[in-house]
Amino acid sequence: LYYYFFFKVTTFTVFFDSNTAFYVWASIALTVLVSLAFGVAVTLLLWQWRNQKISVNPADLGNSFIGTFLGGLSVGCPVCGAYLASLLGISGGLFVFPFQGLEIKVISLGLLSFAIFSSTKFIYNQRHGICEESRDEILKVKEGKVVFTFTKATLKPIVPALVGFLALILVAYSPAIGDKFNFGVTFQPSRTAQANDSAKANISSDAADILAKINPSQGFEINAKFGDIGPKLLAVGAIDFEKMKSLYEQAGAPLTESQIKILTEGSDEKIKIAPENSYFLLNFLWAMGITNKNSILDEGPISQYGSDQVGNFASTGGWTLGKTEATKFFSRYEIVKLNQDQQAVLEDFAFNSYRPCCSNPTGFPDCNHGAAALALAEIMASQGASADQIFEAFKYLNAFWFPQTYFDIAKYFEAKDGKEWSKVDGRVVAGSDYSTPQGWQRVKQWLSANGLIEEAPSSGGGCGV
Repeated sequence: LYYYFFFKVTTFTVFFDSNTAFYVWASIALTVLVSLAFGVAVTLLLWQWRNQKISVNPADLGNSFIGTFLGGLSVGCPVCGAYLASLLGISGGLFVFPFQGLEIKVISLGLLSFAIFSSTKFIYNQRHGICEESRDEILKVKEGKVVFTFTKATLKPIVPALVGFLALILVAYSPAIGDKFNFGVTFQPSRTAQANDSAKANISSDAADILAKINPSQGFEINAKFGDIGPKLLAVGAIDFEKMKSLYEQAGAPLTESQIKILTEGSDEKIKIAPENSYFLLNFLWAMGITNKNSILDEGPISQYGSDQVGNFASTGGWTLGKTEATKFFSRYEIVKLNQDQQAVLEDFAFNSYRPCCSNPTGFPDCNHGAAALALAEIMASQGASADQIFEAFKYLNAFWFPQTYFDIAKYFEAKDGKEWSKVDGRVVAGSDYSTPQGWQRVKQWLSANGLIEEAPSSGGGCGV
């Protein structure tokens, strides 16, 4: 069941590439332990239920249920997973928790272990005829009056239930606690470390040639300008400049003078994605994608969940660089304006382009890459670009954000069809046959069958800010 839910919300490659080794293996180890504890706890409860002489302790049943629920809640990537968290009113996935969900797994394991210990003790006492000491009741009615008695003896019976209840409250409020005290803990690899890994990677000359084509060192320039988008995003609170500046300083890649100008003054320079700014562009476009008012957000697939659920997506709940939560400015401000023809171009792209972290089109921007792709298309369409031009630009942006995926796809087209990356139709690459987990898997199977599998250096933007 854990594997099934994990597979439904993320992919192993994205999970491993987007998080540090410590987080990945700690998450896996805790998940295995939680799964084992769940099995033991349920077995004990079922055994008690089937044995009529031994009743089931309601507190143990409750703690087993809560522990299992919390264990299921923590499945997936820090941003892309944790859909069950919305049941507690928590949006943004595991990324909003102080320790990105590891603490939930620990609490889950603790509750299940507590339930196992309590059930085992209860069964042992029942089978050996050990009677539990009589206890006073915490609540009594005497002479028509309600009397509460708080002593060690009266509180002891309700401790198991109290532990489970407090654990649930702790998990529900831990995002607010983390936001207030800002522990500053992250389990996503720094972009500097990723860049160093890429530089040190030992790859063949053929692989290096393909990588240079999909991630050109000189970058890929788009026929669209930044304009005044940055200042508008700051003005409406979609981006908090100090938060964004601090984020890049902590990542070891401080904002450049050009990037500061793009944010604070605006810029007439054309948008160019290159190795050194792909991380900046991902966050910049992400903010734009969820802020700009457009019918794709107001009436498209994401709107079917209702306004009360809009904060439960990774693209909204995971955006932590605004002055307020993303629901306050989601599709609320007209950052760029599109006429009817430009909107048609946008929708042609949005509902025919996909991303390899999930199977959703750009028209359903439920994660950061989807929101960023939507923003790219809005900017280009508003400045007169055709759908084909947007698909071509998207082909290169996605290649910077998902280098391994598009390295494999580029190698596939070169080996199978004799086409270099620049000659491959962007609309074809962006489609569901290639830019989805299923499409990528098909490409990898073909490469594997022909002995062409090779690993590209790790780089690109992760699932969080």
